[in-house]
Amino acid sequence: MGRVKGATLLGAVKFLRSRRLEAAPLLPPEHRHYLDETIKNSGWYPLVDLLALVGVAADLLGSGRDQAFAFMGDFAARSHAEFYGDLLRGSASSSRVFALWSTQFDAGKMQRVPEGPGRARVELQDFATPSHELCLLIAGYIRGTLAINDVGDIAVDELSCTTRGDRICAWRATWKRNEDEA
Repeated sequence: MGRVKGATLLGAVKFLRSRRLEAAPLLPPEHRHYLDETIKNSGWYPLVDLLALVGVAADLLGSGRDQAFAFMGDFAARSHAEFYGDLLRGSASSSRVFALWSTQFDAGKMQRVPEGPGRARVELQDFATPSHELCLLIAGYIRGTLAINDVGDIAVDELSCTTRGDRICAWRATWKRNEDEA
């Protein structure tokens, strides 16, 4: 399985630390060290660890795993805005967001395919270890990156997934610029 940068783990780790007494017994023993050790933003960590940490965070949120994974993806995008604000905000951000993938994951290529005003397809190619949970995180992340760019009425729908035998994982994002609503 692939690896992710520490910055990608931080949101889940901070949440679990804030609820340490509840989180510790739910975490598998091999992941409990995240409750105490320093996470290096630029360090590489196993993707399976990210999914385990977010899974426990999802269980603690109590809103159902699918909804919680999507929420955590959205939360991660907003957290990344603290570190990568110039990449995630502004008119050129939509192409930069996908370049950010390669700085956070050691496999796969994410790209945006414009489909018209307020509409784009997002594709993840050459990623050997997808999972349903990761796809939910990515959909939430796409939603979060749009939300921090002053757009509303955001919808992100999964179009295809390699876990179902499709060639690539793909989502369609639609949105409206907030100034259009006035």
